[in-house]
Amino acid sequence: MPNWSPNWNDVRWNWAAADAAAAALHNAAGVLDATANERAGVASEAQAEWRGIFRDRFDAELAGMLSRGRALADECRAAAERVASASNRAANEQRHREHERERWRREKEEEDRRRREEERRRHR
Repeated sequence: MPNWSPNWNDVRWNWAAADAAAAALHNAAGVLDATANERAGVASEAQAEWRGIFRDRFDAELAGMLSRGRALADECRAAAERVASASNRAANEQRHREHERERWRREKEEEDRRRREEERRRHR
């Protein structure tokens, strides 16, 4: 028997749930982007003839709101990428474990073959 042992457990990961979460995060980012663009468009109509201190406050609040919305959309996209990356790592680890199991089986088979040959030589 080989003097090492592979990890016989499969990777525990819910690929479907991870894919759904990444898709939902991308969707949320798209909604946030669309909402920000729509708000900016509606605001520009209101700003066309608006002057004074209230316009200045409105502009500042709008800029902050749009910035926060875009930042949140970016965070959603980054989270989706982290989920996708975790799925890739899980898939790579599963392939690695399967490869190591097969390598162990080949080594064991070779050891067993050598042992049988040795037994046959001894009994001749």
